[in-house]
Amino acid sequence: MGATWSSAGETENVDSLRQEPSDRLTISGLGSAWPDLLVGTADLKEYAESIYPANAPWLQKLLMVNAQTGVQTRAVLECWNDPIWRGPVPPTIEQVHEAFDKYAPPLTASAARKALNESGIAASAITHMVSVTATNCKCPGYDHLVAKELGISGDAEKTLLSGSGCAGGLAALRVANSMACAASLRGRPARILVVACELSSINLRAELEAANQSGKLRIGAALFSDGAAAVVLCNDLALAEKTPRLFTVEDWCQNVAAETYDEVSVTTVSQGFLVYLSRTLPKHAAAAVHRPLQRLFGERAAMAKNFDWALHAGGSAIIQGVQKSVGIPDQRLRATSDVYSTRGNTASVTVLAVLDKLRTLGPGTEDVVVCSFGPGLTVEMARLKRHC
Repeated sequence: MGATWSSAGETENVDSLRQEPSDRLTISGLGSAWPDLLVGTADLKEYAESIYPANAPWLQKLLMVNAQTGVQTRAVLECWNDPIWRGPVPPTIEQVHEAFDKYAPPLTASAARKALNESGIAASAITHMVSVTATNCKCPGYDHLVAKELGISGDAEKTLLSGSGCAGGLAALRVANSMACAASLRGRPARILVVACELSSINLRAELEAANQSGKLRIGAALFSDGAAAVVLCNDLALAEKTPRLFTVEDWCQNVAAETYDEVSVTTVSQGFLVYLSRTLPKHAAAAVHRPLQRLFGERAAMAKNFDWALHAGGSAIIQGVQKSVGIPDQRLRATSDVYSTRGNTASVTVLAVLDKLRTLGPGTEDVVVCSFGPGLTVEMARLKRHC
């Protein structure tokens, strides 16, 4: 599905004239936010060995992988040094939820304010809000707390996505795109705030404890970090003359690859959330990217390797696998490489943070491919036009 239709409709103006609503969708603001604390490979070693025996085979494997991920630093919450998260008994799922409610709203609001300020749109003028996370599960969702902190009207339509994992940021943008198109058909302005927040550090003990109990390597402990990202999306009816035009969303799609259901998953245990990534995930991700490329670009799909990519920084093997499969030059993945090396994998936040980073790295291609992977194996992809 994509922004490929148009339909006549009415908009209110001083002359009460009928107008043809445009199907154009514009990203007018972007923002990312990270905790202040950055940790490296030596910090994970110190953390894990302060709780578990240093000679445990599973821990030695984890630390070996940790040294080879290519992640130099990860952003984590201050609870990294909290005795509750370093004690002999892991925190409970209730404590994990409490930590999320404490840290997620202000961090998400920080990213959202950056996007709103850039767009020049007040929080009170937001008509829709689409939120996503893979590190929390409760009702009402954290989006209510973020909306309250920002001052978003109770009349704004709120949608909270679940089950999207690392593909969630782009899944939320896809839902926002559809909402904006629907608003255009009804002749109404759409000023949509998309937010993603992931707090992986509050689940680190659950990952380590599961590895300790099973004796098996859990690579997630060496990859995931904390952060938030936000996007402001508008249809033409919501754009003012001075509203920034950063990117136009040309088209988007979702594809679930065949026979890949068990490649990646997130499950809940009594100590938090556990991420499973199969050894064959990079191979499947590299293969799965071609169908959505064909759907979005058609005869131009072969040219996509020459476009700038905002690719989900899911791990070095996934990045390199997609790069080799499509033939993407290093220069076109510079934003993904930057975010991965300095922040690691922040699940649903990552692809939006990569897009935010891309526009700061100097001139690039007009066409931009945005791509992320999640449980299923699900591929989310969008085709953008750059204006910034």
